[in-house]
Amino acid sequence: MEEELKSEGKCLYCNQLLSKKEIVKHIAKHLSEREKSDAGDKAQTYCHVEVEADIMFLHLLVKGNATMQKIDEFLRDIWLECCGHLSEFGSKTIKVKMSHKVKDVLQPKVKIFHDYDFGSTTRVFLKGLKQYELNLKENIVLLSRNEPLKFMCKSCRKEIAINLCTVCCYEEFAFFCKKCSKKHEKVCSDFADYSCAPIINSPRMGECGYTGGSIDLERDGVYKEV
Repeated sequence: MEEELKSEGKCLYCNQLLSKKEIVKHIAKHLSEREKSDAGDKAQTYCHVEVEADIMFLHLLVKGNATMQKIDEFLRDIWLECCGHLSEFGSKTIKVKMSHKVKDVLQPKVKIFHDYDFGSTTRVFLKGLKQYELNLKENIVLLSRNEPLKFMCKSCRKEIAINLCTVCCYEEFAFFCKKCSKKHEKVCSDFADYSCAPIINSPRMGECGYTGGSIDLERDGVYKEV
């Protein structure tokens, strides 16, 4: 029986490992406590933002006066950037510009999307959660990110996959461990040439020339047994 992928992330504040569903309220509790201790003239509005791409997720704390451009840059650095493609935010109900302030766009319960690359597009979804008055300096704080997912080799079904074949990615047997990657080269001529891509903890995995982000490198790659 196929092992179900677990989407879990560690809390920045206490390092507790929680499910994708549990971590929302957990982080909110920490932020509420921090808001009480930060009360004062120097406190600024910060927005708790959840970013989702299927079962992958990010939780961000973003300065309210920062522009949406800052979020775009962060998403590129952690999940998306490969060849300098264009990107944009969008919504069915509101027009979102890169110059708009985060606190004006990502109000609580507001949902928007972000598209990177208008050819082989990677779309992620952002949701505004609660806003807080905090005494911080950073534009963006990474509160949590899903740990690397445990993709198993689809050939031997025993070892953890380290590569995928971008030519065969729509078929069942597309994820391969080190040993089975060598076997796949013999039946897929494209694999050795150009279609072998690394398993990356990102929704951009397998697209274009993406090989990983430039920040949070510890959680950027393949799943590793503890």
